[in-house]
Amino acid sequence: MHSIRRKPKNQASTFTSSNEKERENVYIDTEDCGSVLIHFEDETHGVFTVSQVSAGRKNRLYFEIAADTATIAWDQEDPNRLWVGKRDEPNREIVRDPSILSPQAAALSHYPGGHQEGWPDGLKNLFLEFYAAVSERKAEKTETGHFSFATIEDGHQLMKLVEAILESHRSQKWVSIS
Repeated sequence: MHSIRRKPKNQASTFTSSNEKERENVYIDTEDCGSVLIHFEDETHGVFTVSQVSAGRKNRLYFEIAADTATIAWDQEDPNRLWVGKRDEPNREIVRDPSILSPQAAALSHYPGGHQEGWPDGLKNLFLEFYAAVSERKAEKTETGHFSFATIEDGHQLMKLVEAILESHRSQKWVSIS
């Protein structure tokens, strides 16, 4: 844990660099990073890690899902590629191309194959769907039975997850979430 960090004395924007040399100490009393072990009812295990201090990372979101015969990985910093690793065949990368996406996924892809889409496009899709639901005064669930945007119920579930993580840390035991 870094108990003191240095920040520019004047306000700096998230999307700009600060060449300002004059900095001040900021005392930190929160965690710099954490790892959470998860165990699902079907015996699936996992881990997720959160870090505020990974040098060079600005806003990385990275998923890797490993199963018996394959692993997939996706990195928000390179959002148009999905890496697929196999035990008995060569690894490969699948590049985003609307012509090979499902109709639901293709509807969220606004540029033809070979043109990059990323984080701002995801936000645009989220707001387009939310505003359409508000203007139509209805929200339709997707084929998976969920809304395409977060609901108050989703927020409540996330708060239950955070509370369970904190309780697990305090008690040093597994904590179930209903």
